[in-house]
Amino acid sequence: MISTNHILDIALEISDQAAELIRSSSQKIKTFKSKGEVSNLVTQTDVEADKLISSKIKESFPEHNIVSEELGSNNLNSDYTWYIDPIDGTNNFVHNYPSFAVSIGVFYKNKPLVGVVNDIPNNEKFFASKNNGSFCNNSQITVSDKDHFNEGLYVTGFIPYDENFIDKNLQVIKNINLNSHGVRRLGAASLDMCHVAKGIVEGFWEYNLQPWDTAAGNIIISEAGGKVTNDSNNQYNFDKCIVASNSKIHNQFIDIIQKS
Repeated sequence: MISTNHILDIALEISDQAAELIRSSSQKIKTFKSKGEVSNLVTQTDVEADKLISSKIKESFPEHNIVSEELGSNNLNSDYTWYIDPIDGTNNFVHNYPSFAVSIGVFYKNKPLVGVVNDIPNNEKFFASKNNGSFCNNSQITVSDKDHFNEGLYVTGFIPYDENFIDKNLQVIKNINLNSHGVRRLGAASLDMCHVAKGIVEGFWEYNLQPWDTAAGNIIISEAGGKVTNDSNNQYNFDKCIVASNSKIHNQFIDIIQKS
């Protein structure tokens, strides 16, 4: 097995390089197209960042699998798989709304090993590796210690054009709003998960995400002391619904989602 620290170092280095590319493009006029739906956007910067990240991974680990949002899958039957979202929050990036990030997650034998989420507008780099804790800009972070659901703040996201889940999620939002300090929606799942890990929100849930949306945030939350499951309270394995929390309010969180 390759040194986990070495994999983390490479992931951090790659995320910095991608962030610099994205940062240099963020104030320029952006050209974009829709991927099937009017609000499902992709920019040239997404593609360029994806190519950069993928090429750097191949340089260091040519035998590893890569699954990326824009370039697809490169399955080499390795025990290691890198999940890449070059710009998580592309719609925010297009509108210069300050919530988008580079997200890189590495799994070993289908289990989270390393996660890096580089919050570009806010200059916060979140990262974690198995059994080594979670960090933001080299300061260790932990989930909040609130143990009453109604004292918490929660965050979600939803795909506007996904009719299979939008009505269901709006009902969950309503019920959580009525029983907590409220719900936020910032538009970048990887950052939402990092905010749980940092302890500034108590929980995050979302339907119909892709592996590259959650792979990095999964281990960042877990290493910060939180819990990540599906909406049946079983181990999350890229299911249709992800539920993440500070662990203390998790059962109450699952209960309100299920009752909605």
